[in-house]
Amino acid sequence: MSKPILVVEDNPDNMYVLDHLLTRKGYTVIQAINGQEALEQIEATDPVLVLMDMQMPGLNGYATVEALRRQVRFAYLTVIAVTASSMPGDRERALQAGCTDYIAKPINPRELLQIIAQYLEGASSDNHPDR
Repeated sequence: MSKPILVVEDNPDNMYVLDHLLTRKGYTVIQAINGQEALEQIEATDPVLVLMDMQMPGLNGYATVEALRRQVRFAYLTVIAVTASSMPGDRERALQAGCTDYIAKPINPRELLQIIAQYLEGASSDNHPDR
């Protein structure tokens, strides 16, 4: 079984859409509804990729990614910011926090699946020192 994709999303409707889209494409999906749960799930499941909502109550996506990047083990984990924040500077803020990429809501399913496939193909190559 391939490693799962972790979807971190506090909105149940958005979670349903992302989970449905990914499972229909054959991906294994794990869910987290906040930043703290995301960190616990990452530690426990070692996902191959994370889709991270950036605007969540409590530990938001920015703080979660920053905490994740402080752990050497997860330095190369692909984290894609998925957020309704699409104002000028939001993409840069997400990348500065440690996200690998950024996609704005509402999600374009084709674009999201293309981005995921691009990173998963890269994850199977030898371009990371720990692989």
